[in-house]
Amino acid sequence: MDCLGCGFEVERGFAFCPKCGKRQPVPCASCGYLCAPDFEFCPKCGAGVGASAKVVERPAPTPSRTIVPPSRTPSLLANIESEDGLHPASDADRRTVTVLFADLCGFTTLSEQLDPEVMQALQNDLFKELTAAVRNFGGFVDKFIGDALLALFGAPVAHEDDPERALRAALDMIARTARLGESTSHSGSPLLLHIGINTGPVVTGGLGIGTAKSYSVTGDTVNTAQRLQSLAAPGEVLVGELTHRLTRHAFSYESLGDVALRGKAGSVLVHRLDAPLATPRAARGLEALGLSAPIIGRGAELNRMLASLDQACGGSAQLVRLVGEAGIGKSRLVKEFVARVGDEDRFRNVAVRQATCSPLGEQSFGALGAVVRSAAGMMQNDNGEEMRGKLAGLLTDLGLEGEEADRLMPLIYHVLGLGDPDATLQHVEPEQLRRQILYAVRTIIERRLALSPLLIVVEDLHWADAASLEALRFVMDRLERTRLMLLVTHRPAPDNDQLDSSRVSHTALRLSPLNNDDGRALLAALFGESWVNSAGGLPDQILERGGGNPLFVEEIVRGLIDRGVLMREGQRWRTVAGEVATGIPATIQAMLLARVDRLPHEVRRLAQEAAVIGPRFNATLLKAVTADPGRLEAGCELLCDAEIIEEVAGSGSVSSQSYRFTQTLLQDVIYQNLLLQRRSDIHGRVGAALEQLCGDKPERLEDLTALGHHFAQSVERERGARYLQAAGDRARMIYANDDALRFYERALTALGATGQTPLKLAIAE
Repeated sequence: MDCLGCGFEVERGFAFCPKCGKRQPVPCASCGYLCAPDFEFCPKCGAGVGASAKVVERPAPTPSRTIVPPSRTPSLLANIESEDGLHPASDADRRTVTVLFADLCGFTTLSEQLDPEVMQALQNDLFKELTAAVRNFGGFVDKFIGDALLALFGAPVAHEDDPERALRAALDMIARTARLGESTSHSGSPLLLHIGINTGPVVTGGLGIGTAKSYSVTGDTVNTAQRLQSLAAPGEVLVGELTHRLTRHAFSYESLGDVALRGKAGSVLVHRLDAPLATPRAARGLEALGLSAPIIGRGAELNRMLASLDQACGGSAQLVRLVGEAGIGKSRLVKEFVARVGDEDRFRNVAVRQATCSPLGEQSFGALGAVVRSAAGMMQNDNGEEMRGKLAGLLTDLGLEGEEADRLMPLIYHVLGLGDPDATLQHVEPEQLRRQILYAVRTIIERRLALSPLLIVVEDLHWADAASLEALRFVMDRLERTRLMLLVTHRPAPDNDQLDSSRVSHTALRLSPLNNDDGRALLAALFGESWVNSAGGLPDQILERGGGNPLFVEEIVRGLIDRGVLMREGQRWRTVAGEVATGIPATIQAMLLARVDRLPHEVRRLAQEAAVIGPRFNATLLKAVTADPGRLEAGCELLCDAEIIEEVAGSGSVSSQSYRFTQTLLQDVIYQNLLLQRRSDIHGRVGAALEQLCGDKPERLEDLTALGHHFAQSVERERGARYLQAAGDRARMIYANDDALRFYERALTALGATGQTPLKLAIAE
């Protein structure tokens, strides 16, 4: 970064400028905000940045100034900790939590009126009641602060409906406090609480030093909850905007409008909790991991796809687009379609080539390269030599030999990111190279079509690179009278029609939510018709909460199984007696994070390290990155058992096994759960491991992209920028200008506000 006094470039870790001597800002370890040298706390997230925070490499967050040091009755604290049975992880993390502050009204006056011994007994009784209310709804008692209690819902263990749990706990706390007041002798005034509840991002982890260290949270979310509690009148529960939005389907409120809270720069929209609704409305659905079940409610779409393939086999090329939100069942429908193609005699000669675009962004021709890898039988862990050998075998199988094969090989190397090992293309103009690659792709597909009909499947097209989209459009435009079908899936977007062509018949199938009958059929397929008919209102609750999204419905069911609400007895399923909470969280993060929180600590750390690598990862790379390589194999087995990850079929031996997260959004949730500093540290380790695996001079665009991505997210951002610049240069060589521009922009973003450095100027050119 540049010195604030003289502009001199100061190396990371320098407390003073070596040129002018001015003291430098301190980056917050939690959020990265540059704090003034005399700041003890980050003004953005509340984490400690003072001298004590700088002593260790990864400082634990420090309480914000609005929270005074807690005073706990030692005996009560011991009881609470032993009864909770919770063992929070020592690692700090980032997550969305619902924070509840409850305070006893008139505590000072009451203390003046009662004998200290009587007052202490009353406090202990009150705290026991409040603690019981918090526990009953799955919350965690953070601390007691004088006469107040701070409770957390969503940390250290998340549930899918934490905001709703917090509100129900608040109402229970008020009722318990009132009953306690009626049963105890004191001044005669009723015992009343006033409560503030707020939902938002926090940093969790160990706070304090030595024996005083305990699990807690920091951040503005906590401060706002305390301000709401101070504003609430006796007997009132006030909630922040996000808490209201996530629970208004189940509770009635009175809006107090925008309120200026003490210590807050702007106003906050505040709502007063009234009561639970007699008939709750439907809540938002959540993401799922996909339990095994036959496809339900997609018969019409499946028949349209089969009909399109029939037309393609007759010599009329077809483009079919499956469009739908995440979790609606696009991949499930593709899987069923491909299986039907393989089972039916009329399609027995159809060759199928499949590819999935990466959410991290594809390199130039990345999506198309994945199709080529599928055709050649390449594995993710194949080295360059192995890939070249399999490519040569593919061309031979297609009847492409001699000079023609020699002409095509270097062009396909570029598509696969293998570089130009023989320098065959070094003097070819970029525009000419681009055209040659397009015609090479067309030639290979034409040769495949001469042998049999061809079905190409590209999933998650919304993440595809511009070069691949151009190539696919080029091929479809010129092969309209062939036995070709291109099937793509993508989420709804304004530019959905990039592949549509007037020359080729195209069909867009928008997947809609399941109706109630289809939803019940899905549950019956999972658990049996007898369970659906004997489980009372639970199936309808699940379907109502799921909103017709198959993936959401299945994740709700998975949560019930994980919590022991649904249990298998032989070949039958039953519902455990008692109240069943099927509340749906307001965000996918809450549902998926709840699954992750149930993992053993060491396994959870392994999942976090894998999540930094990406949605797909190789065991060799993860072993080089993980803090405990000796437990890698066992940890991956546990993650597979928990359906957090799954093995990629045919990816190699145990030592080089490839895995993928069962859902991309699951990987996202685990990644976002990490502190910024820990993310940066792991990204740096991944980058260093990739350098060892790729060698001194990586050639593949895929490797340059990965190296640039990871180093750009680490403290070595300039190193990442150089790799991204090299990736941009490589993309520009083949006239993939849009992709080159994207790499250059990412390189500039990695450099940030570093002034006009030579590297930044070179990239900007």
